[in-house]
Amino acid sequence: MKSRYYRQIALCLILLGWGTGAFAQGRIDHIHRQFLGRLCLAAKQGEMAGKPMRTFMQEEKIAMLEGDFDIMDSLCQDTSTRMDIVLSDGKRYAVSLYSGKERAVTISYPADYQLILGVGMMEAEDNLPSAVMSAALPSVSAVKVDSCLLKQDALHAYYVLNGGYFEIPQLNTNRYYVRDADRSFDLLLSSDYPVETMANLVTGTELVCDVSLNILQVKYGYRTENFAVPLRQWVGFCLNEGCTPYYGVIDIQSDTIKSELVMQNEALGYAHVMKFSFNPSVIENCRGEVNARLNSYVPLSNVKALFYGEL
Repeated sequence: MKSRYYRQIALCLILLGWGTGAFAQGRIDHIHRQFLGRLCLAAKQGEMAGKPMRTFMQEEKIAMLEGDFDIMDSLCQDTSTRMDIVLSDGKRYAVSLYSGKERAVTISYPADYQLILGVGMMEAEDNLPSAVMSAALPSVSAVKVDSCLLKQDALHAYYVLNGGYFEIPQLNTNRYYVRDADRSFDLLLSSDYPVETMANLVTGTELVCDVSLNILQVKYGYRTENFAVPLRQWVGFCLNEGCTPYYGVIDIQSDTIKSELVMQNEALGYAHVMKFSFNPSVIENCRGEVNARLNSYVPLSNVKALFYGEL
């Protein structure tokens, strides 16, 4: 009954066009092609993860809706094959491969990074520090904003680009701008507004400040690891993973601002959840160290509880 239920939902997604959109980004396409390739190889071998293929698919809620693994294998090997990737409610994918103009294969599976990437939570957590530290620092890019989207703050001398929010409006993707003498707009970077400046620093990589994160990574099984990385490098790494940053303030004191940063990867079903505190002098000097506590690769179903609880 469950497999029939998932089959009906996924076919509706494809035939009626429901979902949050198609992911045409090359990296997402590549990740899914690799996953489909692993499924095809496992189908030939008759097992995956030490389980019969049928059992694995049932347990992981994978449903082949149209076509078969032989057809999918042939299409996956042709990098020019059209692939449509549809994500519904951040929970489930429906992926179609085409032979010419005709849809030949449709397969559905959960938006679960462990399943799609073929790694366990502990392995992903253990690999994170080296992956972040080896990532290249983002190049400096020009600030571009449509002034029509900016709203002048009623109480302060800056403009707000309102974004979406995660769980509560105070945890959001808002960015802050100031108008220059030539009437163009630049991202706010000011010691007068440390909260808004930090919001700009953690939601993009355009601003350059010598701020580093001292991260205590709290892992599954009560394990921990410490590593340090430039703030821009952490933000750039997460953005390259496909994460959307959401920033909010928990508490403000004269010498300490306690904040929360959620890097949500809806496409792969996880988030990096970080709590950190910083002294406003970090913004004033555009340099300094920030202590952070990180829970990485948290399944999105668990993020809400983690956000309202203590890390």
